[in-house]
Amino acid sequence: MKKSLSTLLPPLPKLAQKKERRSSARYNHQPWRHQKGQSMVEMAFVLPLFLAMVFSIIEIGRAWSAKQSLTMAAREGARVLVLPYGPGLTYSNESGQQQAAIDAVKSYLNSSGVVVTNNTQITPIRFQPGGDNVPGTADDSIEQNYSNAKRGDRIGIQIKHTFETPLAAILKLFSSDSGSGGGSDDTTSGQIKMGVKCVLEHE
Repeated sequence: MKKSLSTLLPPLPKLAQKKERRSSARYNHQPWRHQKGQSMVEMAFVLPLFLAMVFSIIEIGRAWSAKQSLTMAAREGARVLVLPYGPGLTYSNESGQQQAAIDAVKSYLNSSGVVVTNNTQITPIRFQPGGDNVPGTADDSIEQNYSNAKRGDRIGIQIKHTFETPLAAILKLFSSDSGSGGGSDDTTSGQIKMGVKCVLEHE
């Protein structure tokens, strides 16, 4: 009887050990479940912010590229306007020269990927600094569609362009100020008014 009892008693601790192992394994799996749920919640918060940041970088790059294209196009038009005109020259009269400058601006913008629309204004200008003879001050004057330009006059091209983007509030820093002749910003419709001008001395 003693041997039989001794043979029956040892299995009891093994069953208890198995129960302890199962319970410990069950508790060990619970933190992983909490971490998985926490990661999903964090992803739900971070992913929209990350996508917005990436999209903003793309739109800022587009705006910067458009502003650079406008500047270079204005220079192309100004180079045409400073050339002398008259009989026997490339341009026989001033109006034909101004139209050639506008066509050069449109050609450069189209080749650079900036679409010229009805809202894009390309205007030949004659720039005159104020009494202080310092460009960029409040007393400067700009004569649009000038005539009878002479040597030494500062003439060039002024461009006003509407850049469309869904991130108008962020891209407001690219908007033209009052000195560049750009109008007000329409941030509600996703449009940015860009304005550039380039003037050179007439030869």
